[in-house]
Amino acid sequence: MIPAQTRAVAALSGGVDSAVAAALARDTGAEVAGMTLRLHPGGARASGRHGSCCAPEDIADARAVARRLAIPFYVIAAEDRFERHVVAPFVAAYLRGETPLPCAACNTWLKFGHLLRRARALGARLVTGHYARVRRDAGGRFRLLRAADAARDQSYFLYGLSQEALAAVDFPLGEMTKDEVRAEAARRGLPVADKPDSQELCFTGGDYAAFVEARAGGAPARGPFVNAAGERLGEHRGLHRYTVGQRHGLPVVGGRPTFVRRMDPERGAVEVAREEDLGREEVTVAAASWPAGPPARSFAAVVRVRYRHPGEAAMVTPLPGERVHVRFERPVRAPAPGQAAVFYRDDELIGGGTILPA
Repeated sequence: MIPAQTRAVAALSGGVDSAVAAALARDTGAEVAGMTLRLHPGGARASGRHGSCCAPEDIADARAVARRLAIPFYVIAAEDRFERHVVAPFVAAYLRGETPLPCAACNTWLKFGHLLRRARALGARLVTGHYARVRRDAGGRFRLLRAADAARDQSYFLYGLSQEALAAVDFPLGEMTKDEVRAEAARRGLPVADKPDSQELCFTGGDYAAFVEARAGGAPARGPFVNAAGERLGEHRGLHRYTVGQRHGLPVVGGRPTFVRRMDPERGAVEVAREEDLGREEVTVAAASWPAGPPARSFAAVVRVRYRHPGEAAMVTPLPGERVHVRFERPVRAPAPGQAAVFYRDDELIGGGTILPA
């Protein structure tokens, strides 16, 4: 937790987690101000909607939380940055047959980029409602750890944080469970105590494929479903509608369902296979980030290839050009290009990056 009598900026998303984090920061005696990033132009007319993360309606909820806590509240315009660093890359990734991870980009560029710079300009620390922990080791390095509650852990989305960021942020919920957070919110009379968790992306309006098509100026080209031998099995509706490991909407072959095994943007093809053929023994990762500094050599780790993936033992080898080779001890089902591979040693997040196409 932050030291008493320190300035703190509480990143208020309009949800219960950030509200409790702000309240706990205030309890330390810190001078706390609430800030919310405005990510969508046009206020209530924006594409984000109630029930999605950072929807425009959430600004009103964040303001109500700040009023209840008797702290100043500010809305920070970030529409252009959100478009540049999150929305445009999201659309481009789907159009080339990848499955992007916009929440990680938003954390890296907006919450722990733009908002953190605002906090530091005020001489303040940044407090958020993420379920993760930061510890300082004997050598003075900051270490990013999983949350105590494994079911709520959000460290997977934070692999892009630097030492500079880790030194200036606080995660008051890192040792708490969600039930404890809601109970604390109710005890304090916070207006979002019973607000449901967000379930959707904030900018797609609930239909990501339609959003991509609208941004692309129309439906992207259709193409063939093929098997590993390149034989045509039917026609798909556009690469953006499919992701590696997907089953829905695919041809049945020999009386058995098929799954997306690989995307081929050069041919505009979606390669399908049986489920037992989805495993991969290795992946290459790009744009690697190392919160506590890059390793000097290969190391053993548990690697998660999607948010809910429990992880698989692997050998991780840094390569030139911010790339990493990961070899799993056992094949991992359907790692999707565009998602993150994140490396852990026990509870510590060592690094992560973007999975490249096979």
